[in-house]
Amino acid sequence: QPPHHSQTETTTRPTPFSRYPTEMMGDYRDPFFGDDPDVIKTYEFDKEAIKEYNKKLLYLSSIAVPYCLPCGLVAYSCCGESNVSDYTDSLHLAITKDGIRYVVDHHKTGCRLSCQDQGKVSKTVPFDKLTDCDNQEPAGSQCIPVCLCCPCFVKRTLQTTTVDTASGSRGGAGGHELMLQGLKDPESFKKDVWAMKRGDGIAGVPDSIVPTHMTRAEQPSKMSVTAGFFGGGSRDAGEVAPLLQEQNRLLKESNAYLKIIAEKK
Repeated sequence: QPPHHSQTETTTRPTPFSRYPTEMMGDYRDPFFGDDPDVIKTYEFDKEAIKEYNKKLLYLSSIAVPYCLPCGLVAYSCCGESNVSDYTDSLHLAITKDGIRYVVDHHKTGCRLSCQDQGKVSKTVPFDKLTDCDNQEPAGSQCIPVCLCCPCFVKRTLQTTTVDTASGSRGGAGGHELMLQGLKDPESFKKDVWAMKRGDGIAGVPDSIVPTHMTRAEQPSKMSVTAGFFGGGSRDAGEVAPLLQEQNRLLKESNAYLKIIAEKK
């Protein structure tokens, strides 16, 4: 006899972004952002590739100076690898109604003492300020001088996505507002960013169309043309609506007088 299941089962808590079907949000939904209503879509970093590349660079840097070799190896083994992993796991990226949101969450640094912890840092780039978003394929190698004379080369494997604004970078992102390395699907991110910039919204994601500088800029010009028929000045919707109502009233009165004249003839 099959086991009897109680009908009074506990209701499971909605998963992040449960308001959107999975096929609309893609396969990846970052639980870091929870049920934030402003988050439209999240993007995944290739964290294993980022860790592998940065650990190679850190290891070669640790043995670069011969007389510091023992200390460098100890620091790498005890702290370096864990710091790289913690930093990589702290990276989060999303497109919100306000712009591109990039977050580096709380993580350990240095000797991993509590006094050396790095606090959470969040940065949002508004779509109105965006001037460029592009991808750069990895090419060449990173040179690390080992033992002061023998260079070692680490092949660049991470694709870089850069985001620029009119004001330029205010941090150390190589002159860019944002420099994102190791996104799993950078082309999709770039496409979605430009769609939001144009005010088109992300394809397949409901409620992703939000007013931007481009869409808002069109509205006053259209309203100015409409208002031109009522004196040539630029007026807002609150001023134009009563004028349109008054125009309709006058047209109705004119039609009524024309009917009376036609009946007398």
